[in-house]
Amino acid sequence: MEPMIETNTAFLFIFLLAVALFFLRKYAHNPFEKTLKRAMAGNAQAQYDMGYLYYCGKQVDRNFTQAFNWFDTAAKQGNVRAMIALAGLYNEGKGCEKSPRRAFEYYDMAAQTGDFEARVNLAVCYLQGTGTEKNEVKGAEILKKAADDKSPLAQTLLADLYERGIGVEKDEKLAMQYYLKAAKQGEPIAKKKLKDKKR
Repeated sequence: MEPMIETNTAFLFIFLLAVALFFLRKYAHNPFEKTLKRAMAGNAQAQYDMGYLYYCGKQVDRNFTQAFNWFDTAAKQGNVRAMIALAGLYNEGKGCEKSPRRAFEYYDMAAQTGDFEARVNLAVCYLQGTGTEKNEVKGAEILKKAADDKSPLAQTLLADLYERGIGVEKDEKLAMQYYLKAAKQGEPIAKKKLKDKKR
């Protein structure tokens, strides 16, 4: 009889431990609840994080409208990542009405803070005429400034412009210099370009 009692006790202990861990995980360690609390208190980073959670569908069901609202709230407090995220949503029309013009405006706002990603996206807007009048020269100028500030993606895109003569005078030597700078920073597209050129 004793082994049966020990087995039941062990089973009960494991069951109670599993229940305790479930409640502990659900209520004590709930990053969503903590993030929501901080976001509701006005923390811009937490507001951005809430938008990201809704955008990705992590810990909550994916909801682009909620993502947009949280990103918008964080952007109004100057959160640069939120500005870039809003630009992306406006570009795709997710959680809001599609508006390339608004996307351009948010990339422009974020670029003014010096953010590399925003500057590259703003340059692409000018190069393609997305949300603004097409201006390849201005797009190339923005990329050059970001490239000279050591953005590997900007260096790669600028190299491509020099290689094709878009917005700048065609210059294979400068193209190679920028590909090399980007490759030294580990930029995969630049590395591939250099590898292809060696063939």
